[in-house]
Amino acid sequence: MEFVDYFAAYWLVIKYLVLFAAIIILLSSIDDFFIDCYYWVRRIWRKFTVYKTNKPFNVNELYKDKEKPIAIMIPAWQEKGVIADMAALAASSFEYYNYHIFIGTYPNDPETQYDVDMVVEHYRNVHKVITRTPGPTNKSDCLNHIIEDIFLFEKEHNIEFEGFVLHDAEDLIHPLELKLFNHLIGKNDLIQIPVFPFEREWYDFTTGHYQDEFAENHGKDLIVRESILGFVPSAGVGTALSRKAIDKLKEIHNGEVFLIDTLTEDYNLGFELFHENMKLIFVRVPAELEYTTRNSYGKEKNGKKQILISVREFFPSTFRQAVRQKARWITGIALQGWQQLGWSNSLRTNYILYRDRKAILTNLANVLAYILVINILGMAFYTKITQDIWWFPPIVEKGDLLWNLLIINAFFFLNRILQRMYFTYEVYGIKGALLSIPRIIWGNFINFFAMFRALVQFFKLTKAGRQIPWDKTTHDFPLRRKLQKKLGDILLEEKLINQATLEQALAKQRSEHKPLGRLLLEENIISEEDLSKAMSIQSNLKYIHDIAPDQIDSVTMNRVDQYSLLENDIIILKSVDHVHPIVSSGQVVDVVVDECKRKLSDRTELYIANESTIVAIQKEVLFHDLSETEFRQLRSVLKKKMIPRGMVDEILEYRTQNNQDFIASCQHFGFLPDDQLTRIDA
Repeated sequence: MEFVDYFAAYWLVIKYLVLFAAIIILLSSIDDFFIDCYYWVRRIWRKFTVYKTNKPFNVNELYKDKEKPIAIMIPAWQEKGVIADMAALAASSFEYYNYHIFIGTYPNDPETQYDVDMVVEHYRNVHKVITRTPGPTNKSDCLNHIIEDIFLFEKEHNIEFEGFVLHDAEDLIHPLELKLFNHLIGKNDLIQIPVFPFEREWYDFTTGHYQDEFAENHGKDLIVRESILGFVPSAGVGTALSRKAIDKLKEIHNGEVFLIDTLTEDYNLGFELFHENMKLIFVRVPAELEYTTRNSYGKEKNGKKQILISVREFFPSTFRQAVRQKARWITGIALQGWQQLGWSNSLRTNYILYRDRKAILTNLANVLAYILVINILGMAFYTKITQDIWWFPPIVEKGDLLWNLLIINAFFFLNRILQRMYFTYEVYGIKGALLSIPRIIWGNFINFFAMFRALVQFFKLTKAGRQIPWDKTTHDFPLRRKLQKKLGDILLEEKLINQATLEQALAKQRSEHKPLGRLLLEENIISEEDLSKAMSIQSNLKYIHDIAPDQIDSVTMNRVDQYSLLENDIIILKSVDHVHPIVSSGQVVDVVVDECKRKLSDRTELYIANESTIVAIQKEVLFHDLSETEFRQLRSVLKKKMIPRGMVDEILEYRTQNNQDFIASCQHFGFLPDDQLTRIDA
């Protein structure tokens, strides 16, 4: 055979591959188009029916519910530099009180354990769990150790958690998340809220394609899935499970809650609960956010916008990490899911399972289509510039089957672009919407390589009969809390306590769930000044002992959100040498400091002072019209997240106009149910 014969055979193969890719893409596109139509018809119908008779949900209603005990589970393997920041921010920013965070660590991961220990010292409701087996095992195994520890905790402290929340070490959790779960957990067994990636630089197409996919999946696909079938898969983060769901999973798995022979235990547990006729829901609830920006002239502009109660996190930013993560998802959902869950007798269920598993073919077809287009364009170009060439029939002729398939697919592709742009715009704005177009192509290549990695990994390990290990990706966290050393170690170095006293205090902390410093203070082992100085060393901040009245910047303090200052124990001093001191009694959330900085023209510097000093100044400068009792009550309900800060002005105004005390005024608006009243002075 001559070269031309081989090339003719190659050209014939190209034609059939084009036909194969066109058919696969058409079938997938029809499926996607059905989901699009279902979503928009449902949305329009609900706009003129459901939303006409039902007012939008007001998140202030969440504060009126009795707080159920909730356990948060966070598995952590090699999370040094991430887990401490994540847990500390969550524990300090939740608009909830009756919760406990359980962080699973491994005996051969001392660095992660050390970070967790620093947070445990500071917060009454953060607990470290150490697995029996060295890591890495897999995420499910770590979660099983965590929940085993939770059950022991319940017995020791005579408590029964009603909600169990799943999170990862890199999650930035919305302050109202637990309030929302608390409101819904009694009537539902699995509650999933949206998950959205953080934005990185515009040219980071790898992270960007995650933004686009999650914006569309959690803006449309999960809504349709729930409406059609009632099956909502857990995303592994931002998921709440009822006590009933945990007990049922334990029963199904013969004593263990999470399956250890899958990489996507979250997906599996959702399907298992659905199969047991439990109530699974996907919830999109917006909360109002107040913000301050500056215009081009430097003038402040205040505004409000609606932000969904959701989970935010950084997703992989390199091609290799993205392929690894997506290979894990394909392995767990499409391959292991097919192997372990099989198919159903229900047409609707099989349709949703098909959507979850079709990636095995569509990931191949999408990239194959790009390669074929390059081949065809190359041939066309070569034909144009060369006269002395063999003539081959065109791959596509106008009016034939393939021509019509490609026209239809072009229409569906345009629809896909418009749908992706819209849902990306809803979350990330116009820039994100425009960038989503080229990121579709980049995402297809990531999915293609992830599919091959998943297939190789799955068949290799299935043949060997081994458990797939925890193939985790490296994590980032957007905020830094600057805790470098454990408080107990600092107190030992400063010779304020000895080792025996520290061990006794840590043992007592495990039973009483109070910060270590607070316990030592209550036992009169250290003074308030000793504690403040130790915390200043831990935070690498200067300590201020005496604050004179003329140092206080009362004007600025009254310009800043005074309730935020009260909740976070912050005062602001007058500028010295163009530096504004911001003083607190301990670690302060970055966003609170940033809020103060926006009101100041000079540079700022953070300091630490005694809590009693700060409280006395706040009372005098900000709340002099309240009695000591009412000031203490206001401070307590804000710190324990019992009322929304946005309602305090209205409550205090009602108190003045109707000559009511503070507690009665709160209750007039439906806040402070009986379980919270008992905690005000606790």
